[in-house]
Amino acid sequence: MDVQKLMKQRKSARNYLDKPVSRADIEKLIKSAGMAPSAINLQPWEYVVTYGEEKDRLVRRLKKVHAIKNTSCGPGTSAPLPEKFANRSRGALKVMKPKIEKPGMPFNRFIEEGSCSFYGAPVAIIVVMDKIFPELRYLDVGLSVSYLFLAAEEMGLSTCPIGLVTEYGDDILDALNISRDKKVLLAIALGYADETALENNFKPDRAPLNEILTWYE
Repeated sequence: MDVQKLMKQRKSARNYLDKPVSRADIEKLIKSAGMAPSAINLQPWEYVVTYGEEKDRLVRRLKKVHAIKNTSCGPGTSAPLPEKFANRSRGALKVMKPKIEKPGMPFNRFIEEGSCSFYGAPVAIIVVMDKIFPELRYLDVGLSVSYLFLAAEEMGLSTCPIGLVTEYGDDILDALNISRDKKVLLAIALGYADETALENNFKPDRAPLNEILTWYE
């Protein structure tokens, strides 16, 4: 396994084959996610996996609440983005829109409806954390999710992190009978990507090293 190769080739998939993922592979994946480091070994992450009719029921619930609340996809900031971040977003949209926009399906609608349906993936993973933990522990959960993404890539599976549906966290907790002591942090679409789909045929550029690295010598 070449970790550098996995990191370079990994990309989010927004169109999936109608091909099931085995329970054994899902358990292997979550076990890999659980190997991530965390502060004083708290391991605050929890993964709720849903598929089949239960996933379809959740999708119906999310579509219904989205039609009412109409949450849009964005950076979640209250102030305008600094130019360097805005440029990165514009660069991503430039490569994404031609692949995603179709007649009768504007980009934003595709993203919002796709988020609520997990882009048709056979498996939806809901990432939760106990509310007793402070926001600082989100970093630990992020590390675990990164392990999950790389493990999925190594297993020939594709993923897509979905943040929009966290706005409907209470609905997710109710639909899946998850304790209200938990907070929904992220959803993940999981399955086998349709490599022929235009929606999967791009990968946005990453910022150059000089934009993310500062030296003090």
